[in-house]
Amino acid sequence: MSLNFFAWAQNGSAIKSVTDTATINNLFHKADKILNPDSAIVLFDNVIQQSIKANYGEGVFKGLMTKGIKYFEKENYVRYRNITMEALPWAARSARKDATAWCYNNIGESYFDEGDYIRASEYYYTALREQRKAMGDAPTHNAANIYNSLGLVNMRLNQTEKAIGYFSMAQEISERGKLYFQLAEAYQNKGGYYIALHQTDSARKYLAEVVDIGKRIGKPDLVANGNCDLGKAFIDAGAYEEAVKYLQTAIAIARSKFPYIVVDASYSLGDAWYHLHRYKEAETILENALHEVMAHNYKDYYLKCYTKLIEVYKVTGQYKKAMDYLDTVAVLKDSLMSSDKAKEINLMELKYRTAEKDKQIAQGQLLIAQQNSKLVRKNIWIISIAGGVLLLLLASLALYRNTLHKQRLQAEQIKWLEQENKIGILKAAVQGEDNERGRIARELHDGIGGMLSAAMMRFSAMHHDDQAITQSPAYKEAMDILEEMGDEIRKTAHNLMPDVLLKQDLAEAVQHYCNTVQEGGGLQIDFQSYGQFGNLSEDFKLNVYRIIQELLKNITQHAQASHALVQLLRNEQLFTVTVEDNGTGFKTDEVKHGLGLNNIRTRVSSLGGDFALESEGGKGTSVFIEFEQKALHT
Repeated sequence: MSLNFFAWAQNGSAIKSVTDTATINNLFHKADKILNPDSAIVLFDNVIQQSIKANYGEGVFKGLMTKGIKYFEKENYVRYRNITMEALPWAARSARKDATAWCYNNIGESYFDEGDYIRASEYYYTALREQRKAMGDAPTHNAANIYNSLGLVNMRLNQTEKAIGYFSMAQEISERGKLYFQLAEAYQNKGGYYIALHQTDSARKYLAEVVDIGKRIGKPDLVANGNCDLGKAFIDAGAYEEAVKYLQTAIAIARSKFPYIVVDASYSLGDAWYHLHRYKEAETILENALHEVMAHNYKDYYLKCYTKLIEVYKVTGQYKKAMDYLDTVAVLKDSLMSSDKAKEINLMELKYRTAEKDKQIAQGQLLIAQQNSKLVRKNIWIISIAGGVLLLLLASLALYRNTLHKQRLQAEQIKWLEQENKIGILKAAVQGEDNERGRIARELHDGIGGMLSAAMMRFSAMHHDDQAITQSPAYKEAMDILEEMGDEIRKTAHNLMPDVLLKQDLAEAVQHYCNTVQEGGGLQIDFQSYGQFGNLSEDFKLNVYRIIQELLKNITQHAQASHALVQLLRNEQLFTVTVEDNGTGFKTDEVKHGLGLNNIRTRVSSLGGDFALESEGGKGTSVFIEFEQKALHT
């Protein structure tokens, strides 16, 4: 891990000398090279303490962040998250501009590995906003990491189409910045995506690139991971012999260096041996994998290894082992249930055992007091009533849960219908506004424009009737005014209903508009476009064009900016619009209406897009809009 330590002034005085910071720097490098997390954590604590004494914010930030990563390696995700949150206030004093975004991405990662994908996605999107605010569209390691993270969390949320879009963004940034490690991660994620779709050829293409990059940049973990996932791709295709070769290669590379990769590849290798009916090899590799799982507490592989070993034991006649592991699997499955579900099961079990106990007591009393028939009948009635009540309670509970489930489904359906209705209303409002714009544009162009042309023709005729009058200053001034009016009417009509969209694609039309605004003077516009912009619906093109018009109008009228950025990006799954300026900015919590923001939000919502605005007094404004693929053609 590279460092960029520096000393800065605070309260008007120099903080530490070069010698002091060099000492902390050397201590940091020493800690970073230690493989054992516990030993490294001790040294990082020393780095943090010395940096605090030296009032050396960069050292505190780096020490906390890297200490947190060591807890991540120990799978202590709560501690990892808490330490990263401690680092967050120090991010402002780091030389790294995207330090805050780095913190949020790592916090999201902690939730991701705990399985809380909703909260993870919230922090990933916060990280993305902070990254764009700090670095714009610069191709940095952190930007690529964030897009890879967003892709992974969307895969877990079963939003696969959105996931591949983020993986493609990570790939594009990595290629642009020559960030080979992040590029390999993007390729690996794409490989996993295509394995999930059972598209083996596409998966193998990307995973082979992972192996190649790992070899070129000297990263054995990439080589091992690439081979491991290639093995999984061949298993998915039923090519088990080929899978064995890649998985054995992965294990050989990762052994004693990357235990998690060893476990991952060993489990898959056991699966391949099982399908090849080589059960002895399958049993050996899976038992070895299980020992590694227990040694490192890799929770997500306990259930997998036990389940696959049960299959091996069954087919080889080792029923005692299979039954023992079945009990273990049952316990593991129970531990994975939600706390509410576990409580419900425990309650049902308690009721059952209570009823059984009552039944046993009643039977004992029956045997002891056979001659007391009255007491026996009474006990039987008690048991029957208790059993009936228990059954009634269970039936009522089942009915209640079923009713709640139906109500929840109905509520979700109503919410969906309301959302659909809201989008329909928004689309109608936007369409009505555009129709009115078109009508006014035609009135200007055909009506007033025609009358103005007639007036200019009459003035030209006066030139032929009396040439002396053309020398009059008033005549020349009138002609200039008429020509200027004609230009303004044409511009206004064009802005109201831009025919350039019919002749050019969206990117060309937006660039033309940016050039027109820039020619007015006072605002330099950097226009960027990435991807292909054909095959877009006319409605979508017009709405995006209107949004950019409104944003640039806000900048020219209110922002007092000298530079602006307009960027269009389209890949296989996503279409994004970014508009930024270096103007005065404003407090977003104080500006909820006006500046055309309501109109912009309405257009974005009518297309099913997401709208984000970041602004701060004196630091400009950034707007980020994202549409999914389905909005591009409808």
